[in-house]
Amino acid sequence: MAKTVTEEAALGLIHEGWNHLMSQRPLAAWGSWQRAARLDPNSVAVREALATLESATDLPLAARKTYRFRRPRTESQRLQWNQVFGNARTTELEDAAAAFDHLVRLSGSDADARFNLALCQAWLGRDLDAIDNLAAVVELEAENRFEYAVEAWTLAEILRQGGGAETLADDLRFACTYSWNAADTPELLAHYPEIRRIPTPVDPICTERIPSEIELFEWLEHPFPGILEAYAPKVYPRVLATLYITPGSLRLSSPVGETLEIAEERLQRLLGDRLRPLDRVATPLPLPFKDADVWLLRFPEGLDPAGIQRALREGVETYYENQWIHRPRRALQGRSPLATASLAHHGDRVARAMLEAVVRIREQLGERRSLERNYQGYPFDRLRRRLGLELNRAATVDDQDLSCASPWELEALRPEALDVHRLKEAFESAAGLRDDSLSIRFARPLAELEAFPPGLDPTSFLAPIVRQEMDRNQPDQAIAHIDRLLSRVGEPARSTLTTWKAEILARVRRPEEAATIYRAIVESSASALVALDAAETLLDRGYPAYARRFLEQAERLAHDSGLAWIERRARYELERLPP
Repeated sequence: MAKTVTEEAALGLIHEGWNHLMSQRPLAAWGSWQRAARLDPNSVAVREALATLESATDLPLAARKTYRFRRPRTESQRLQWNQVFGNARTTELEDAAAAFDHLVRLSGSDADARFNLALCQAWLGRDLDAIDNLAAVVELEAENRFEYAVEAWTLAEILRQGGGAETLADDLRFACTYSWNAADTPELLAHYPEIRRIPTPVDPICTERIPSEIELFEWLEHPFPGILEAYAPKVYPRVLATLYITPGSLRLSSPVGETLEIAEERLQRLLGDRLRPLDRVATPLPLPFKDADVWLLRFPEGLDPAGIQRALREGVETYYENQWIHRPRRALQGRSPLATASLAHHGDRVARAMLEAVVRIREQLGERRSLERNYQGYPFDRLRRRLGLELNRAATVDDQDLSCASPWELEALRPEALDVHRLKEAFESAAGLRDDSLSIRFARPLAELEAFPPGLDPTSFLAPIVRQEMDRNQPDQAIAHIDRLLSRVGEPARSTLTTWKAEILARVRRPEEAATIYRAIVESSASALVALDAAETLLDRGYPAYARRFLEQAERLAHDSGLAWIERRARYELERLPP
C-alpha cells in the first residue's frame, strides 16, 4: 500500500531524528521524532526511536530526559503570553519558537520565555542559538532561582557537544599527524619503553575506520614499576596519547591536550628536524565518552583485583580533585573550575550556577551503570567540597578527610595544631590545588621534622619553599634549604635535589660551581641524557664554554649506548658552538 503524504513526511522526520542523534544532538532527535509522532501517531518506527533514546543509558541523564515548557509565573507574564499566543499560530515547533522569540523581544528579562525559546531551538537542532539563550537564563535566574539557572546550564552542557556547536565544546579529542618513516619505529620503541603495543586495534571513541595495516600503541607517562604493588596508584602511569602508525604516517591522539603535548615534545626530542607535521585537529567527544579523560590510568598484569579497585577509586579522586579542576572550560567562560570556584566563593551566583551545572553533568556520567566498576562509587560531593559548592549528600563525604578540602578550609587550618598525619594530608591537598602560598604553610613545618612521614617524597614539600626563595631573589636561602635536606634523604630524592642546586647556581651566574656539580652527577650516572640536560641548562643560561664538555660526554655516551637521537642532538649543538 502506498504511503500517504503525511506518512512520508513522518518518515522523513524519523530519518532526520536519527541523523541528529548521530551528530550528538539528542534533543533535536527527540524534537524530530515528536513531530513525526504528531503526523503519524500509530508509527511503530517513531515509538521505537523514542524508546531507544529514553533507554540510552550510556548517555548522561540530561541528554535523554524529557524537557517541558516552563509556564508564566506572574500575572503580567501570563497576560503578555496570552496576547502573543492568541495572535500566533503555534501548531508547529517553528511557530512556537517564533512566539517565544517575540516574547523575549518584548521583555528580555522573561527568563521563562527565554528558556522555552532555547528548548525550541534545541529541538530544531539550532544548538548555538539555544546555548546563547540558556546563558542569558543563567544570568537572569542565578540570584533568585538558582536551581532553574543550574538546570538551564546543565542542558547547555549537552548541547555544546553536538554537531554545529564544535566551537563551544569542552570535552574534545585532540590529534596530530606526522609524516612517518617505518625505519624510525624501532628507534622510537627502543628509546621509550613506556610505549606499549595494544593487541587489538580498537579505539571506542574514534569513529574513523581503522586500516588493517595499522599498528596501535599507548604512550604511557612512564614505564610500569619493576616491583608490582597491590595498591600503589601513584606509581602507575596514565596514558599520554594513543599512537596509530600506518604506512607513511604516525598519529597521536588523546582526550587531554596537555598530555598530548608531552608526547609530542618527546617525539620531537627524539627525531628533531626529521619530524614533519601534517595535520592537527580537535573534535568533540561523543556524549557517551565525555569522561574519556578519566579512564587513562593503566595497570600491569598480575595485580590483586581488590587493589586495582582501590587504585581506580583513588585515581578518580586524584584526577577530578587535583587535575580536572585546573583545566579551563568554555562553559565556565574560559576559566578553570577552581578559578570559577573562587568567584563563587566571593559571591558570584552566576559562576556558582555554571560550576554546579558542569559538575552535575560529570556526576551523571559517573552514575551510568555501565561504568560503576570504573568509578568505584566515587561521590561527586567530594568534588563539590573541593570547589566550595553545597553538598547534595553530605553523609557521603568524611568532613575530616582533608584530601578533598577546599582552599578556604585549608586556609583556616593552623599547621602547628596538626599531627604529622594531618600535616602531610593538608600539604598534599594544598599541593593538588597548585597554590604555593597555601602549600608552603604546611611544607615548612614538614621540612623541620626529624623524621618525614612515610609515603611522602621530600622533594614535593621542598619544591614550593625553593620556588618562594627564588621568587624573593634569595638563591642562597634556596640552596641552604636544599643542603639541609640532602643529608637526610635517599635516592632518587638526593639526585633531584642535587640537580636543583646545580640549576640554581647556573641561573645566578655561578657556572663553575654548577659545572662541578653536574660533572659529579654525570660521572655517577654515566647517562647520556643527564649529560645532555646539563649542557642544555648551561647553554640556556649563556655558558657555552662550560656546556662543551657535557655535550662531548653526551655524544660519546650516547654513541656507546646506541641512543642515536641524543648523539645527533649533542653533535648539532657542538657544531653551533663558537670556536
